[in-house]
Amino acid sequence: MNKNFEKQILDLRAGKESALSFFMDSYAHSLRFFAMKMVKDKLISEEIVSDAYVKLWERKSNFSCAETIKSFLYLVTKNACLDYVKQGRLRFEHEEEWLYELENPDKDMLTKIIYFELLELVVKEIERLPKQQAQIFKMSFFEGKNADEISSELGTTANNVYFARSKAISLLKETFKKKDISFYAMLISLISTN
Repeated sequence: MNKNFEKQILDLRAGKESALSFFMDSYAHSLRFFAMKMVKDKLISEEIVSDAYVKLWERKSNFSCAETIKSFLYLVTKNACLDYVKQGRLRFEHEEEWLYELENPDKDMLTKIIYFELLELVVKEIERLPKQQAQIFKMSFFEGKNADEISSELGTTANNVYFARSKAISLLKETFKKKDISFYAMLISLISTN
């Protein structure tokens, strides 16, 4: 374990708020993204993550390693999201498939954590692409639109869409190759969840 993490865990157990801030800086962004994908509401997801950190603080003496802190935060966040979705079912129409996935106890929590962290990484990299390439990539892979639909919406040709999509994929491949992440595994996991 990283020496800095060891020190922060000891400081957290000793009640130092700076250690809580350290863990907020380490995990809050990913947790908010994770919660946002479940509840589809930015303010609610921020609230849920804030509550998770309150619970961490209340139980600060129970943790001895960073992995248990991270797992605890994701589990608390997931459970709070599930509660929110269940309460909101009467007020809002929510996708049955997503609710089933949240309630399915057979899913491995670590797999979900890895998936959402990978998804967050992908979204960050897509945002770094040139604007048109990013837009076409999102429309193609996240919205499932074909080249004709995209070209019609953007007022361009199908050839331009193919070129921009190919260029975006090429840039993302290069980026993920540098990060030692298989682009194809990432893309398959994204497509299989949509």
